[in-house]
Amino acid sequence: MVYANTKWGKYCYLKTGARWKPYLPQTQRVSRAAVSSMLRRWGAVYLKPNNGTGGYGIMKIIRTGNGHYTLRSGYATRTFRSFDSLYSAVSRHTARRSYLVQKAIPLLHYKKRPFDLRIMVQRNRQRGWDVTGMVGRLARPRKIVTNYHNGGTPMPVDKLISPHIQGKRRAGFIQELKTLGRGVSEYMSAKYPHFPALGVDVAIDTKLKPWILEINTRPDKSIFNALKNKTMYRRILSYARMQKKP
Repeated sequence: MVYANTKWGKYCYLKTGARWKPYLPQTQRVSRAAVSSMLRRWGAVYLKPNNGTGGYGIMKIIRTGNGHYTLRSGYATRTFRSFDSLYSAVSRHTARRSYLVQKAIPLLHYKKRPFDLRIMVQRNRQRGWDVTGMVGRLARPRKIVTNYHNGGTPMPVDKLISPHIQGKRRAGFIQELKTLGRGVSEYMSAKYPHFPALGVDVAIDTKLKPWILEINTRPDKSIFNALKNKTMYRRILSYARMQKKP
C-alpha cells in the first residue's frame, strides 16, 4: 500500500504498527461528522493542515460545559453558541485545503505555558538510526502552538520536565523518549527509506504519557542552534555532513 508523505499518510502507516498505535492520538480527516463526534468524545481537538509546517493554520476547538464552543487560532479566541455556527467558521479554512482533526492532548506546562518535544533522529554510517538531539518547545504566552517559527521558545528538555519528574526517574524518562524516537524512526524508514533524518514530535500529557503528534521528514535544524548549549547542534551538523559524503 502507498502512504503519501503527508501528516495523514504517515499517521495511517504508523497505525499499522501494533507497537506504535497506543502512542497515537485519534486523528481523522476533517468532516462535519468527524469534528462533531470527536468533540463529543474528547471535549477538545486540534485542526491541522494535512501538509502544513511551522504550526501555521492550526486551530483548537474546545467544547465548554454550557454547550458552547471556543475556537482558538493564533492570538484570537472566538466563542460560538452552536456547533453549526462553529463549523461554518471553521469551513472557511478547511474548504480551501486538506485538514485533519486530532484529539487534543492535555500538555504538561512550564510556568503556565504548554510545551512539547522535538526528537531529532538521523542515519548513521551503518544506515541505522541515532538520536542526535532532543529539544523542548515552549509555547508563546496566549498561543496554542509550540513551533519555533511560530513564536515557540526552544528549551532543554531536562529543565522543562524537572517540575514534573524528579531525580533519577527523570533521566530514565528521557531515555525512554529517546528509545521511542529511535524505534519509530526505524519503523517509518521501511516506507520512507530515502530520508536521512526524521523529526519526531512528542507531547507529554498530565499523566506523563508520551504521544506521537507527527513525524517530520525534513526536520529543521535551526531550533537546536537556538539553545545556549550548542553540543546537540554540532552533532546534528556532523551527521548531516556525513550523510552528504559519497
